[in-house]
Amino acid sequence: MEGLDHLKYHDIAPYFKTEAGAAQTHLEGNRLVLTCLAEGSWPLEFKWIRNSSDITEYTPEYRYTITSLKREDAGVYQCAVRNRMGALIQTRADVRVAYMDNFAELEQRKTVSQGRAAVLNPPAVTSYPRPQVTWFRDGFKIIPNHRVAITLDNQLVVLGTAAADAGRYYVQAVNERNGENKTSPSIYLSIAVFDGTYLTG
Repeated sequence: MEGLDHLKYHDIAPYFKTEAGAAQTHLEGNRLVLTCLAEGSWPLEFKWIRNSSDITEYTPEYRYTITSLKREDAGVYQCAVRNRMGALIQTRADVRVAYMDNFAELEQRKTVSQGRAAVLNPPAVTSYPRPQVTWFRDGFKIIPNHRVAITLDNQLVVLGTAAADAGRYYVQAVNERNGENKTSPSIYLSIAVFDGTYLTG
């Protein structure tokens, strides 16, 4: 018993009750609350660090709140806690922000000689995470086959173009994290046939 009484009067250095955890993705515009669960002899003070730079001073507040997340808020967050016995920095929490902008480009026109390959680049859209992209021609989803391929970079490659390949191409981009779905401006593909005429989309 005497030993326990002796311990009661010893200051305890800060320690964390939980680890910071794995990467977490939040939606742009949502509220973010980070909590620093630490114990030790009071008074405890906390400060927050993002990407190795202090974003708060030491205060008694153990939570850090962002009322409306912006994409610039993404980064590696750490909590520092101190008392008169010392200071400790928590392992890193990787905060990511899901967002999706509108397509930036305008409609495009492209002409390919009949029989040659047509390579169509998907119109650019800024998004995190990277969106799922689906190609369409004249309103119908394009299914890859022996003549039509979609690369890992979402390029559409049509081998040995024929007159029937002329048309209006576009992509649908879906951000699976925030559910946003955007349709791109059109790419009108024309096929130049051997007699000098054009079959246009």
